[in-house]
Amino acid sequence: MTQEFDLTPDARVLQMLGEINLHQWRCVAELIDNSIDGFVGAARAGTPIDHPEITITIPTPNKSDARLSIRDNGPGMAIDVLERAVRAGWSGNNPLTNLGLFGMGFNIATARLGTVTEVWTTRAGEPEWVGVRIDLEGLRASQSYKTPRQTRVKPDHTQHGTEIIITKLKPDQRAYLARSANLGAIRKHLARAYSAILRESEAGRIRLKVNGTKLEPRRHCHWDPDRSVELSDGTVVHAVERFDVALAPRRYCTHCMRALSGDEEQCPNGGPNCEIVTTERRVRGWVGLQRYLHKSDFGIDFIRNGRKIEIGSKDLFAWNNGDNAEIEYPIDDPRNRGRFVGEVHLDHCRVSYTKDRFERDDPSWEEMVRVVRGEGPLRPQAAKQSGFDGNTSPLYKLFQAFRRSSPQGKNGLWSRVLVVKDNDRSEQMAQSFYENDADYLDDERWWKLVEEQDKEILGESGDTDLPDGFLDDGEDGSTSGGSQGDTDGADVSPEPEPAEPPAERNQIHELSRKYVHPTYRVEFQVEAFASEPTDKALTGSLPWSFELDDVATRTYAFVMNPTHDVFRSTTMTAMDALLTELSVQTLDFLKGQVHDVTLANILADYRSSYASATRLEPSEVISMANTGLEEFAKAVANLIPEGQGQTYYAELSKPDREHVARRMAARGVVDVPKVISEGRFWEYMDPQAVVATFTRHPELFFDGKYWSDPYETLSFGADHIDEEARRRLVLRYEAYLGDTLWLANQSSRDLETANRDEIIRASCSLRLMKPDVDLE
Repeated sequence: MTQEFDLTPDARVLQMLGEINLHQWRCVAELIDNSIDGFVGAARAGTPIDHPEITITIPTPNKSDARLSIRDNGPGMAIDVLERAVRAGWSGNNPLTNLGLFGMGFNIATARLGTVTEVWTTRAGEPEWVGVRIDLEGLRASQSYKTPRQTRVKPDHTQHGTEIIITKLKPDQRAYLARSANLGAIRKHLARAYSAILRESEAGRIRLKVNGTKLEPRRHCHWDPDRSVELSDGTVVHAVERFDVALAPRRYCTHCMRALSGDEEQCPNGGPNCEIVTTERRVRGWVGLQRYLHKSDFGIDFIRNGRKIEIGSKDLFAWNNGDNAEIEYPIDDPRNRGRFVGEVHLDHCRVSYTKDRFERDDPSWEEMVRVVRGEGPLRPQAAKQSGFDGNTSPLYKLFQAFRRSSPQGKNGLWSRVLVVKDNDRSEQMAQSFYENDADYLDDERWWKLVEEQDKEILGESGDTDLPDGFLDDGEDGSTSGGSQGDTDGADVSPEPEPAEPPAERNQIHELSRKYVHPTYRVEFQVEAFASEPTDKALTGSLPWSFELDDVATRTYAFVMNPTHDVFRSTTMTAMDALLTELSVQTLDFLKGQVHDVTLANILADYRSSYASATRLEPSEVISMANTGLEEFAKAVANLIPEGQGQTYYAELSKPDREHVARRMAARGVVDVPKVISEGRFWEYMDPQAVVATFTRHPELFFDGKYWSDPYETLSFGADHIDEEARRRLVLRYEAYLGDTLWLANQSSRDLETANRDEIIRASCSLRLMKPDVDLE
């Protein structure tokens, strides 16, 4: 009878690790981590590597002999360290301060990509490279984990580093890597994951090259941190809010890789190799505002020891009330686009063995959440209802200032929310930012667009200074008809007429950009200007002109006269004029090259690409109408005098009260009397009933409470005239609310067949019913 059991795992275990679903770029990242740890370890030991570099070679042909390699010029490993490094599950580094040297991640990554892996390493002064070959199929056939040591010639004894070579790539992996688009995706992912390390690390600036191309860190395209707005309570919120918070030190077992709870003195596992250390802990980073909106490209990156483990996470944008998670951002954009971004360094929190997620059950995660977003909901009203108050976290502040993607109120300014209205243009400029175009690295071009948008709202036409000589012709102040007097009786020659100054052109940044036809790829680089009727480009009272201005750069100048009669129309804008010119030019270019092309389809394509902001998209306007009515109803709780909620509730008809009761029950409201006394029952009313209540109590909304129009403060000197003016004011806003109700009650199919003028009118009413004050 046997006296012991042999628990050596079957060699198939290593092959099974390769079945774990790990994205190709993460497999490469696992091997990059090993190299970075080597550089960092050398720096900490006082022997830093000069010009640290990691070179990745990814096969592009889909051939059976394809190989993937990662090579560095790090310190290299001793033979005994190499032996342990490739052993399944082993890790020889402090997981708190390193990315993790080899270990399980190495085995998963290499087995995922191929069936044969070689690891070669050498240190400075050693005469040869030493290597180990891991052949998964060979190990399985021999049922043994033993593999011979290998060596190769090293001509230069000063050379040092490590190289990992993966061969016999799996067919699906070869096919994926052979697609050129996937090589670009891997580069993009790695540039983002290691952006902090590529900028600077303990080991200095590490160069990372993929197939000969040096990776530049992919930075966030956020607004300048110095840009800020002031909330109604005086709080200043910056476009980038930074934080660096020290947490209480915690004891940690380096052998078991787990943190101890506050009352634990020893590791619960109690193993002989357990080693307890006390670790200092910090949560640092920033949250900020991206310069463009996007449906998916936003969120917070979570970083461990310099590598981004989670990229673009949306988890902090949801409030978990214990039963379910409520999405709080983005909720104010009709297209469900967001722009909150950030980076959070969380070195002391556990991550999954595949290093693609922080463990949410680690207490350190909850501590980070409290630092970054605080306790309770981000929505002020929801926070108040849930009993949370006094949140000063960076994400909470950012939410209060910039949650919306358009200005609040009829006269709201875009600078108040830092949004470029033409988001397609903003995204195009962001692409130039990501390509490291020097003209787009700062946010000035975005800011000029915002300023133009505000001028349009404020009715400003730009610089109104009078030109020199407008009021007088002489330097001494004499007018053009005055006499200079005699000069010793001599004839005085008349001074030559001063040359008329050229018309002043003001650039229209909103229109200045590259335009590309989506089908035929005809390109135009355009600089747009607003000018005066006297501009030489507008001779003959032209409303606009379009000419090739710079032959070398193929840049066209679009010059328009904003005071021309053609632009005094709701159906003709500068954008319409420019797209018409582009269409004519494109049609002319395509003559003789493309058959069956017409001005109509070219113009339609251009408008689809560049005039999306003026589209009457049914689903979007319906969503905006519903959102507007919800905000209107929610605002009432703050408008009703304190303690008067029950009085206003009693005015409701019996059917309206029953409707409110059903909605409260459906949403799980517990403290019904409190909701009624605070006036929050409006949130649960039928929208039609909300509008009817406005008609009964218009005094709650005007005089700067919701809208700025005077109501109770109206004074024309006679009571009956004041009452008539108030009645007309209420009728006007009832019409706005009625149009918004009509929109909210439509389906997309209804609007597809509705009268276009009705939709335009309702859309205008939707904008006009917006509040004039900042309610939160």
